[in-house]
Amino acid sequence: MNNDRPDTSVELDLVVDLNTLDDSGLPWAFLDRAVHPERIQPGAYVVVGAGPVRAIARVVDVADGIVHVDPLRGSLATNAHLLSA
Repeated sequence: MNNDRPDTSVELDLVVDLNTLDDSGLPWAFLDRAVHPERIQPGAYVVVGAGPVRAIARVVDVADGIVHVDPLRGSLATNAHLLSA
């Protein structure tokens, strides 16, 4: 198994292009892109990304249908303990 490849078997909570930053300096997405909108709450840790890219991020804020996230450094496996069941 090649550990350099992203694990796309992990389901996304929120589709976010992690290269899209706004004036806050954080990646953002529209709340209606959330696979699990009930998980998208400030302070929650969720799986974000687009295509084959996956990361665990902390939801910073949700306002007017826009979600800002702060992706964590490290792999999904390293940060998986932060996800709620």
